[in-house]
Amino acid sequence: MKFKLLKKQFVKEQFVKTNKTNITIVALIIFTEIILVSCSQKNDVLVTEIGVNPPKQPAIAKPTKPTDFFIQGQQKQSKGDLRGAIAAYNRAIQLNPNYGAAYNSRGLAKFDMGDKQSAIADYNQAIKINPNDAQAYNNLGNAKAAQGDINGAVSDYNQAITLSPKYADAYNNRGNARASQGDRNGALADYNQAIQLNSNYAVAYNNRGNARAAQGDTNGAVADYDEAIRINSNFAAAYNNRGNARAALGSKEAAISDLQRAADLFKQQNNTDLYQQAVNTLNELKK
Repeated sequence: MKFKLLKKQFVKEQFVKTNKTNITIVALIIFTEIILVSCSQKNDVLVTEIGVNPPKQPAIAKPTKPTDFFIQGQQKQSKGDLRGAIAAYNRAIQLNPNYGAAYNSRGLAKFDMGDKQSAIADYNQAIKINPNDAQAYNNLGNAKAAQGDINGAVSDYNQAITLSPKYADAYNNRGNARASQGDRNGALADYNQAIQLNSNYAVAYNNRGNARAAQGDTNGAVADYDEAIRINSNFAAAYNNRGNARAALGSKEAAISDLQRAADLFKQQNNTDLYQQAVNTLNELKK
């Protein structure tokens, strides 16, 4: 049987088949600051995103200034109202054409709506306004990766890291890109750095587990999935991955327990595709 490894949480899937193993990696996209469901149908690399935090200021009842509309956009984006967020960012940019943060946040919203090319244009404009915007470079790399431009993505992640050497998300994302290029050692080094910078980075532990599994270090992979689950007890992807790794080690009952937990979580998250995959794997194990 083929064991499926999930790379991220709360999102739609894409598949990456490794050249030298029979492992199918399911690539997922999340926001690391807030959780917004994002969907990508490309067949290449995993990404995470910065996202936006709900601003501390209360929403402005009658916005008039660019910052008012920007805050309104963040509020709407954090609640999943992407169209409303884009409309607010449009107004902020109309009032201040040099509002780099508004371009960057509008790019994130457009990316989540599937308009990657427009997102790239917004990230580029944010960088034009502020060439030292590490987050915009990271987001630009994510959008390029989703379009299959892995070399371009790595270049952008490199720039993000140069500008912000302690940017854990950029290391994680570059690790994903390197993994898709077959550079497993480079990917592991990036995941290690991301974890060193943020010891509670569940996604990076999960991704490192996938990289270790792809190298045949199944026990090491299980240890990383354990840590990801310790940090985030509702990390459906990590339960799924650990279940598959345990199945590969012959621990059938433990594998079934993990996969059942993953299926339950995916169902709660209304992620029908990944729920069905977990159920299918469970059925295979129970034969």
